[in-house]
Amino acid sequence: MEVAADRSGGEPVTPATSSEEAGRIRLNVTLYAATVLLGCVAIFLGIVIQRSDLDLAFWKDDDASSTTPGVGQDTGRGVVTALDAADEADQERVAAQLDAATKVVDAMVNLDYKTVDDDIEAVRGLATGTFLDQWDKASANVKSLAERAQSTTKGDVVWTGLVSGDKDSATVIVAATGTAASKTTEFKEEARNYRMQVELVLDKGAWLTSDLQYVP
Repeated sequence: MEVAADRSGGEPVTPATSSEEAGRIRLNVTLYAATVLLGCVAIFLGIVIQRSDLDLAFWKDDDASSTTPGVGQDTGRGVVTALDAADEADQERVAAQLDAATKVVDAMVNLDYKTVDDDIEAVRGLATGTFLDQWDKASANVKSLAERAQSTTKGDVVWTGLVSGDKDSATVIVAATGTAASKTTEFKEEARNYRMQVELVLDKGAWLTSDLQYVP
C-alpha cells in the first residue's frame, strides 16, 4: 500500500476525480434514467393502444349484437346471419294484410244479438269470393240463433302472423281471446279463445277475406 508523503501511514491514496469525469458520469446516469423512462412510456403507450383497439372492437361487436340479436350464434343447424330489411313497399303490403285479417276476426268474435244486423254486415263488408257466399247463406241462421239465445260475444285479437303472402294473396293466422254470454250460460261471461286461418286476396285495391277456418 502506498502512503502519501504528507500523510500519516495507514491512509490509502485515492486518485482525485476530475470535474470533467464527474460531469460525464452524471450525464451517463441521466441518459440511462431517460432511456429507462422512455422505455416505460413506450410500453405503457403500447398497452394503452392495444387496449383501446380491444375496447373499440368490443363496442363494435356489442353494437352489432344489439341491433341484430342472435347474429353469429350457432343454432346447431347453421349460424344465424342478418338479413336485409324488406323494402318499404313489401312492409306496407304485409302491414295491410295483417290489418285486414285482424279486422275480419275482430268482427267475427264481436256479435251482439241487439246489434246483430250491423254486426253481420260488418263481416260481410270484409268478405269476398267463397267466404262471402258462405257468410250470406249463414247470416240468417246467425241472426236467428243470436236473438233466440240472446247471445253476446266479445273479443280482442292478441296476435297475428303471416304464413305466406305475395302481391295478390296472403295466409294469416290470427289468435283472439274473449267471452261469450247467453241464456245457456245464464248470461254469465265464459272465456273463449279463438285461432283462425284467414285467406286474403287483393280485390279492387282492398284486402278481403276469401276463406276463414277455425284451427286448433
